[in-house]
Amino acid sequence: MNHFYKCSKSTWHALYVPSKKTPSIFLLLMLILCSLNIQAQSTLLNKPVTIATGRVTVQEALKALEKKAGCSFAYSNAIIKGKRPLRLKYSNTPLLTILNDILGVERGQLMVLGNDIHIGSSPPAGRKTGNATKQRAYSQPSDTNKISWSFDLNPVIVTGQFRPQSLNKSVYHVEVIDKHTIESMSVTNVGELLKQQINIDIENQSGTGRSKIRVLGLNSQYTKILMDNIPIAGDENMGSDVDLSTISMDDVERVEIIRGAMGVEYGANSIAGVINIITKRRANKKTDLSIDIQEETVASEYNLRFNDAAKGRHIQRLNASHNLTDRLSIGIAGSRDDFKGFWNGLDGGGTFSEDWQRDEQGRYASRGYDWSPKVSYNGNAYISYATPKLSLMYKANYFRSDLTRHERIIEGFHLKDENMEVNLGINNYYRNLRHNHHFSARGEFWKNAYFSVDGSFQRNGLHHKRRGINLFDNSAIHPANGLPEHTRLEPNDWMEHFQSKGFYSRGTFLKPILPGKLDVNLGYEVDETTANQGYTLTFGGSTLMDPQQHTLTNGGTWLSAEWQVTPRIMLRPGFRANFSSGQNVRTNESLTTRFKLDEQNDLRLILGTSTRFPNFQEMYMSYVDAIHEYRGNPDLRPEYGQTAELQWGHRREVSPGVYLQTSLGTMFQYIQDRIVNIVYPSERQGVMTGLNTFTNENRYHGLSNQFDAKLVSEKFHFSITGSIVGYRGSDDASENEYAKFLINSQATAQATYIFPKEIRAALFYRYVGKQPQYIFLPVNEPGAPGEEVTEFYKILAQTDPYHNLDFNVSKSFFGRKLDVRAGIRNMLGVNDISYVMVNPPAHIVDREVNPIRLYYGHTYFLKLTYRM
Repeated sequence: MNHFYKCSKSTWHALYVPSKKTPSIFLLLMLILCSLNIQAQSTLLNKPVTIATGRVTVQEALKALEKKAGCSFAYSNAIIKGKRPLRLKYSNTPLLTILNDILGVERGQLMVLGNDIHIGSSPPAGRKTGNATKQRAYSQPSDTNKISWSFDLNPVIVTGQFRPQSLNKSVYHVEVIDKHTIESMSVTNVGELLKQQINIDIENQSGTGRSKIRVLGLNSQYTKILMDNIPIAGDENMGSDVDLSTISMDDVERVEIIRGAMGVEYGANSIAGVINIITKRRANKKTDLSIDIQEETVASEYNLRFNDAAKGRHIQRLNASHNLTDRLSIGIAGSRDDFKGFWNGLDGGGTFSEDWQRDEQGRYASRGYDWSPKVSYNGNAYISYATPKLSLMYKANYFRSDLTRHERIIEGFHLKDENMEVNLGINNYYRNLRHNHHFSARGEFWKNAYFSVDGSFQRNGLHHKRRGINLFDNSAIHPANGLPEHTRLEPNDWMEHFQSKGFYSRGTFLKPILPGKLDVNLGYEVDETTANQGYTLTFGGSTLMDPQQHTLTNGGTWLSAEWQVTPRIMLRPGFRANFSSGQNVRTNESLTTRFKLDEQNDLRLILGTSTRFPNFQEMYMSYVDAIHEYRGNPDLRPEYGQTAELQWGHRREVSPGVYLQTSLGTMFQYIQDRIVNIVYPSERQGVMTGLNTFTNENRYHGLSNQFDAKLVSEKFHFSITGSIVGYRGSDDASENEYAKFLINSQATAQATYIFPKEIRAALFYRYVGKQPQYIFLPVNEPGAPGEEVTEFYKILAQTDPYHNLDFNVSKSFFGRKLDVRAGIRNMLGVNDISYVMVNPPAHIVDREVNPIRLYYGHTYFLKLTYRM
C-alpha cells in the first residue's frame, strides 16, 4: 500500500462565468462550407460493366459486381431479402441499369460516396419516378394487413468508420441499439436506455437527479459520449463525465457503442470506448407527426393530483418532421418529464402536519422524499439538406431540469419581522441548463475524395439556491429575517454551482489512393472549453471554495488508412498527436486487423490507445484558509490507456427468413499514471485538513470476456449476452494493491415477439453478479493532518447479486395510428445495494459502504402514441 493517505473522489463541482469571445471560427467555417463548389454527379453509376455469371444469389451477384465495377456496396439485409437467385449477363451496361434490374432501385435510392454505393437511402418523400411514387426502402411491408419487424443484422453505421458503411464491413466490433429496441423499451433518457447493456452501469444520484456512466469498471471520465459524432459537453470538458439524464430520447434513431480505447479516432477520454447517439435527419414520409403520453407509477405510488401530494411520473412528447422538398427537411421535437419523487414512507414537501414522524431525539425528521422530485423539459429542432454528393445539417437543442431536495429535519424558528414562531424547513433547488448548436457537412468534392466537418457550440451547467421555508404555507423566508448562520442561507438568487462553455470542431479528409484497395484518412479535432468552478454552499458566512475560471484547449491531428491487403484481410493503422493546455504533446497509436475467414466468419484483432487529460478540478481546484488547504495540481500528467481485443464474429441464415449472429471476444486493458486524490502534510501551521491535492500514481488492469448471440426474423428477435470481467485496481486503489483479479459476471437477455392479432411483446432481463472491491482503512488514525499512514487494513467488500426484469405488451389500432403499450419495469423489485465488508476487523461495526442507488422498486407504465 502506498504510504500516502488517499481520499475518495472529490464531490466538488465546477462553476462557469460566460466568456465574451464569440465563436468566429465556427461562423467562418460555415461560410467556407456554404461557398464550396460541389462537383457534378459521380460517373460511377454510369460506368459500363461487362459481367456473366451462373445462377447465384443476389448477395453473390452484388459481390461479383463490386469486383467488376471497382466499387463497394453498403445495404441493409432488407434490400436483398426475398430475392430469388439469378444469372447475370451484361455487356457494356451501365451499373445503374444492372442495379435497377436485380434490385428494382432507382437513382434516388442510391448514394455514391467515393467508391462506396449506399443502397437503400430513400428517395425524397413524394418524389415522382416515372408514373409511381417510390417509397422508403426501409419502410414496413406494403401489406397493411400484416405487421412485421425488420430486425436488421447489417445496418449502416458511422461510429469508427471513415464514412458510413454496413456493419459487416466495419473493422471494429460495433454494438447497435436499433430503433425497434428503443421503442420496445419505452424509456425517456439515455441513462435509462443503457441500463440494460452489459458491463455498463448507471450511477444514479437521487439527491441531485443526475446519472453518470461506468463502463467495464471505469468511471464516467473514461467513456466519450457523442451525439451525431459530436462530443456532448460534460461537467468540465467535452464528451466525458456527462449527465445522461439530460439526454432525451425524443428523436434518437439508434445508439452505436464501441468498447476499448479509441484515442486515434476520437481523442482523449475514450479509454473505455465511445457511445454515439444518432438522431433523426429526415422524415420517413412527406410529414411525420407523433404525440406520446406516458404515465408511470413510482413503485406503488401514483395519482393525478397537481399539488404537493402528487405522485407518479407523467411524460408527454411531440415529434414533427416534414420534407419541404426532395432535398430539404425540417423537424422539431419536445418533451416534458414530470417525476413527482419517490416518497417511500416519508411525508413529502407539503405544509407541516403534526402527524409527521419523529426521530430518536424527538425531532420531526420525515420531511421530503427518498428520491427527489424533478421536472425536465427538452426541445430539439433541425434543418437538413441532402443530395447524393452533399449532406448538410444544423441542429439545436435546449434542456432544462428543476429538482428540489427537501432536508428531512425541521426546527422551530422565530421570524424577526413578523414576531412569530414558525416551523422551518430547508429546500435545496438545482437547475440544470444545457443548450447545444451542432452543424455538420459531409460529401464528395474532388476525385472521389470524401470530407466531413462538424462544429458545435455548447453550454452546460448546474445552478443552485438554498432557501428557508415557512412550513405553514410553504413560502420562502428571506435570509435577512433572522435566520441563524447554521442554516447557511444567503439572500442571493440562483448561483452557478458549475458551468462550462465550449466550441468544438472536427474534420476529416478521405482520399482513395488505390480504389478498392487503399484509403487514407487525415483529420483534426479541437475543442476550447471555458469552465468556472465555485461552490454555492457556505459555512459561517464563508464559501467552501474560491471560484476559479480557466480555459482548456484540447485537440489533435491524426492520420489513418484502410488497406485491403487481400480480399480477406483488411488493416487499419492509425497515429494521432494530442495536445492540451499546459501539457506536452501526447501520441496515440492503433492497429486494427479484420480477417474474413469465409462468408460467415470473421476475426478482428484490435490494438488501441487513448489518453485522459487532467480535468478542471484536478488542475485548478482551490480552497485555502486558516484551517483548509485544497489545491489542484497543474503539473499532472495525462493518463495513458491501452487495450487489446480479439473478437470472432459469425452470421448466417439458419432457415428461410431466420438469421443467427454470434460473437465471442476478449479484451485486455491497462492504464498507467491514473490520477488520484491524495493528502500530504501541509507546510502551513494550523491546517487541519492537510494538503489535499492530486497526483499521478495508480495503475489499472482489466480483463473482459464477452459472448453475444442473436436470432432474428420478421416475427421475433431473441438475444443473449454474457460476460466475465476481472480487474485489478479501482478509482482509489492501484493494481499493485490487488493480489489478484477480482471477478464480476453479468448476463442480459432480450426477447420481442409478434403474436396473433398483432400483439407485440417485449422482455428485457439483466443479471449482475457480486461486484467486489477492496476497501483500505488506516490501522491507526493519523496523529496530525496529512501525517503519513503506513499501515492499512485491506478489506474485501462486495455487493449482493441482483436481477432486473422488464416486460411490456403493445398493440396498434385505427390503421396503426394509435399504439398502446403497457408494461412493468423492475418486476423483481430491486432497490438499493451496498458494498458489504467481508470479514472486517472486529472493531468495525458498520460493514456497509458505498451504497448504490439502482431503482425505486417495480413500476407500471402505460404509453399511448398517436401518429398522423
